[in-house]
Amino acid sequence: MKLSFANVQHAYARLAPRERSFVLAGTGAALAVVLFLILHGLAGAKSTLRQGIVAKQRQLAQMQTMRAQYAELKRQTDELTAKSAERSPSGLYATLEGLVTKTVTRDKIRSMDPSSKTIGDRYVEDSINVELLGITLQQTVALLYEIEQATTPIHVSRLQMKKRVSDPYQFDVVFTVSSVKANA
Repeated sequence: MKLSFANVQHAYARLAPRERSFVLAGTGAALAVVLFLILHGLAGAKSTLRQGIVAKQRQLAQMQTMRAQYAELKRQTDELTAKSAERSPSGLYATLEGLVTKTVTRDKIRSMDPSSKTIGDRYVEDSINVELLGITLQQTVALLYEIEQATTPIHVSRLQMKKRVSDPYQFDVVFTVSSVKANA
């Protein structure tokens, strides 16, 4: 026997009224279960989508914050690069010499040797190796503070201190100050 709408209709017509009410109740219950499962699945999908939307909105806020930080860092880098393009090794030398003579006397300076090296193909590092003889710890700290607070972006990349045998409160100090600028 084939299952077709006409056959189902014929079988339904042959049922007694009591059996017809059972079939209707069963069909109604089956439709209710199917409808419940569909609605439950849609509600779960809706909840999952809402959670995904909230997560994506959180990620968007983080990305916007990072974008603002990146823009600020890029602006600062461009500003420093523009300033560094104007600087030269002799400018770094003059700046450092001014800072050193501000803190210690010229007779304490043994040498100040400038050098320059290329970093990759975009940047050049200018550095000056400074040797100071017989300075106190306070003078050393004051000089390092002056270098750190300088308007020109320079940093101490190496520092070596040796106590003097004749006076334990004085040191021979050797340090290297570096500055990075864009390659012209």
